[in-house]
Amino acid sequence: MDNSMFMTRKITFIDRILSSQFFKEALDKGEDLMANNKYGLLNLVKRALQKVNATAAQSNLSVVRLLNHYIVLFSQLIKAYVQGTYRKLPAITLAKIAAVLIYFISPFDFIPDLLPIIGFTDDLALVLWVGGSIKQELDEFEKQM
Repeated sequence: MDNSMFMTRKITFIDRILSSQFFKEALDKGEDLMANNKYGLLNLVKRALQKVNATAAQSNLSVVRLLNHYIVLFSQLIKAYVQGTYRKLPAITLAKIAAVLIYFISPFDFIPDLLPIIGFTDDLALVLWVGGSIKQELDEFEKQM
């Protein structure tokens, strides 16, 4: 008997975050901001930068520096999009980046940020996942900065 039909795909941590109601709501908000509210996008960038700067000031861990790098890069990319100086990414990709920033600034998500240290685990996983999925595009953007 072939057991392959009974095998299921292992659900990863990132799959759980992406299928969570928290991320789905963040994605809906991100898509809405991209389509309808450029000033809201800039406010989102400001809030994400404030949070990552506060986080970085409290810790010198390499993962926090990596989180800081990506949040700053995502923020610069969104600012360039709003200013019209960089339009090489599809709007849906930018909406996903906005969703990640929304998710990042929310204290109540898959793993609440109120839990010391582990509260940022889901935020970091999501940021790294998106950063990795568009690495080539991010590298190209960084070259143009």
